[in-house]
Amino acid sequence: MKLLLSSLLLASLCALSSWSVSSGSFDVTQSHDVSVMEGDTVDISCCWMGTAEKIRVIWLKNPTEIKNETKSVKNETSICWNLTFSNIRPEDSGTYICKVTVEIPVYKSSNGSTVITVMTREEMKDKTEEGNYVHAGKTLLLVIAAVATVVPLLLITVCCYYILRRKQGMKKAVVVSTQRSLCNG
Repeated sequence: MKLLLSSLLLASLCALSSWSVSSGSFDVTQSHDVSVMEGDTVDISCCWMGTAEKIRVIWLKNPTEIKNETKSVKNETSICWNLTFSNIRPEDSGTYICKVTVEIPVYKSSNGSTVITVMTREEMKDKTEEGNYVHAGKTLLLVIAAVATVVPLLLITVCCYYILRRKQGMKKAVVVSTQRSLCNG
């Protein structure tokens, strides 16, 4: 019995020491932050890349666990999990963390996060009106810039036209005056 327990202890120590050897890279990527209007459907994803046999995925909203699942991924090098909200509400706003833990062969963990901001229809309307004011202000600024550019160019054109007409008038006057003096003289 003593020999059997010693062998089991030695075998478990060997197994534990083999777990400390890294089994390659381990990357978790998650959806970018999103802003949506209440009632929309939102889908955020958490993707894992690496090598493992067993993975646990825990979704947290702020610090509260909302979903927990374990999956065998023996031959997969990448996999994605989705968290879907249909008819999203303002209460669903928050930071969603996807914590991926490789349980076999090496225990390691990584996570990503996505911030979801849900706006009410009133907030969206206010933001749209604010955007319209900004858009109107930009449009007014463009009109002023165009007028400030066109008016001086128009004035220069009119002045040049007037000067040319005047020179042509002077040339005609010189020609007429020359012709009179030739005729009279």
